[in-house]
Amino acid sequence: MHPPHPARVQSGMNPTSFPCLLITAFLILSLAACATVPTTNSAGEPIPVSHTVHPYWMAPLDTADIQVGNEKEATVRVTESGTIELKDGIHQVEGMPIDAFRALLHRAYGANARIEVTEFRPNRITVLGEVFHQIHTQLDDGPMRVMDAIAAANGFTSLANRRRVRLVRQNAGVVEVYDLDLRQMMLGRDIGQNMLLKPGDVITVPRNFL
Repeated sequence: MHPPHPARVQSGMNPTSFPCLLITAFLILSLAACATVPTTNSAGEPIPVSHTVHPYWMAPLDTADIQVGNEKEATVRVTESGTIELKDGIHQVEGMPIDAFRALLHRAYGANARIEVTEFRPNRITVLGEVFHQIHTQLDDGPMRVMDAIAAANGFTSLANRRRVRLVRQNAGVVEVYDLDLRQMMLGRDIGQNMLLKPGDVITVPRNFL
């Protein structure tokens, strides 16, 4: 009788280990995919998930603050007829691109003037989506936060996704979008999500499809 063959040493990987490795790799990738960019700054304030700039054309009641050096030189407001008055006369600016409007003010106040344009927005905010009453509500009664606006809309519906509430804020062509996790905020874990609102803000509560 021949002696038994010695055990063979295989240089490759045991085939039975492949499923375990695949599962491990899948879990690692899944955890990496779930990782999110921090949504708050060092002060605990939400930061926008997107920040875009699109062309803006001047409109009646828009304003511009002009600062020369450390002193505020003037505030210019577009009239309801779409004009502004400068030292050299009256200029029609309604429909003028914002860059051309700034150039006009630089010619009047100097190339080093700091100019901040503020788009006129009605003193109200809007709440849309999965709330009981979609509303436009005024800010005349004092400061309002996100949850105040939700309460003014009679609260979330049963289908509301409280973890993906979106706030859109725009001013003179600059659009900022914030994704707010109000579920965490309602649990007392991230109070900073309850942002102070500004005129023109739009809050959208999406539907939870899960």
